Formats: sequence, structure tokens, C-alpha cells
Amino acid sequence: MQFANIQLTQQSKEKLVESVYLLIKNDFGGQATTMHIEKEMEYISRRKIRYAIRRLTKEGKIKRIRGFGLKGIEYYYKII
Repeated sequence: MQFANIQLTQQSKEKLVESVYLLIKNDFGGQATTMHIEKEMEYISRRKIRYAIRRLTKEGKIKRIRGFGLKGIEYYYKII
């Protein structure tokens, strides 16, 4: 029973990662800040969103870029 529960959790994490990737790709033209992603997915906690971003960065699907924003220096996530 525990194994099935762990497997379900892993599938939901994969869906979250995939939904964040598609959001960056389709809605923001391949480039978005963490604030933009958190606004669009306000029903999901920040911790889960940051997990998905970190995982996508490690997998090499997105890249973190430093740039100038409205509040000074901001980091953008860009699809590779």
C-alpha cells in the first residue's frame, strides 16, 4: 500500500514539472520570472513551484538568466 502511495506522489510531481514547463513555453514565449509563474499558478504552493523550476534547470530544459527588471536585477528562466 505504501509503495502505491509513493508512486502516485511521483506522478503528481512529474505532472507539476511538465505543467510549469508548458506554462513557460506557451504562455510567456519561452521566458518568464518566478513571479510570473507564481501568479499564473497561484493555487499551487511556492515550494512546489520552486521544486519544479529547480528540477527543470537540473534536467537542462530551462536556463537561469540574470537580467534587469522593474525592481532591479531579476532572474529569468528561458527554454533552451
